[in-house]
Amino acid sequence: MHSQIDLVILGGGCAGLSLASRLSAFGKDAPSVLIIEQRENYTNDRTWCFWDIEHPAYKQQANHAWTSFEISNQQRTHQFDCRKHQYLMLESHTFYQDALTTIEQNPNVELLLGQQVISAPIKNENGWLIQTAQAQYAAKLIVDTRPPQKVNHQDAILWQSFVGYEIQTQADCFLPEKMVLMDFDDTFDDGLAFIYILPTSEKKALIEYTVFSEKILDKQPLITRLNQSIAQKMDGLSYDILRTEHGTLPMGNQLANPNKESTYLYAGLFAGAARPSSGYAFQRIQSWATVCAQSIIDTNTLYAFPKERWLQSFMDELFLTVIHNNPAIAASLFEDLFSQCDFQTVVKFMSDKATVSEHLQIIKSLPPLPFIKALPTFLIKKICAKIALSS
Repeated sequence: MHSQIDLVILGGGCAGLSLASRLSAFGKDAPSVLIIEQRENYTNDRTWCFWDIEHPAYKQQANHAWTSFEISNQQRTHQFDCRKHQYLMLESHTFYQDALTTIEQNPNVELLLGQQVISAPIKNENGWLIQTAQAQYAAKLIVDTRPPQKVNHQDAILWQSFVGYEIQTQADCFLPEKMVLMDFDDTFDDGLAFIYILPTSEKKALIEYTVFSEKILDKQPLITRLNQSIAQKMDGLSYDILRTEHGTLPMGNQLANPNKESTYLYAGLFAGAARPSSGYAFQRIQSWATVCAQSIIDTNTLYAFPKERWLQSFMDELFLTVIHNNPAIAASLFEDLFSQCDFQTVVKFMSDKATVSEHLQIIKSLPPLPFIKALPTFLIKKICAKIALSS
């Protein structure tokens, strides 16, 4: 068994690497940190996007920025100018390289690839014991960023399932300054589905097929839909697939994984990182990593993802409930949100930056009847959940 480590981070994904790199930046003052990650190496396997508002983390490293976008629903297309708050894309290989470079510069922080924890960590009088197939480690603190071993449909109000191709065409067919945020597919009847197009040159784009559904969808049906959508968009133009992305995100995560031990913290997508109404998580993870690292340095204590602000949480959950109950009008609700409300207000709302008055503007932009109908059942469910937690 190795000597006791100050902090073991389980999982070297976005949350784990973000926290480790923040701690590495403290130089010789950093605690001893071990990241245990089961993948053998890092590849360009995903993309994070966020709006340029209030100096977001990794703005300077962004691989591309868009100054306009559109939303399409049936025969209606809405155009938006977002030069004031550009839409930024960060490819995972850029993030991984930045984090790994920072970690490698600090001898107090070590990343172990190709190792998997084979049993639940054991608490003892000195901290925690973590067992992998290769070795046993002792730690004072644990931050666990891994997804739950078992996830059920009911663990979130909705699930965001997506698959995407980065494609290369032979002829120019994209506008690299303009992206498609949502192009809704009204032929899909098992949730809200839309195409998401992020062009990075005249010949290259990331195209994703995304579904908001009460079920976790398998990858293959999404690939079929994606292929059909690309064929329709390309209108016979040939293309090569450069890489593939696939994922499932909780929206309105109900799979609470609190650990009452102050020395063991759950973090990541299933611990408050993903914004319920959109699935955006990257900037929330960066904010948490900064505060958590400082807390470890200052007081040797772990900092959990902060609870959602009451009004924002209430609006997100009610919005998701209405989409869940009324999938046929879901596309029009998103259309109204962007077309009936000031764009800057929508961006601030989606980026967790909205004031109370801006929250009220969001409410005003949406049709009231579906929300009024959903409110009684929604409130009863919230009260029952609160009673269950307190008992």
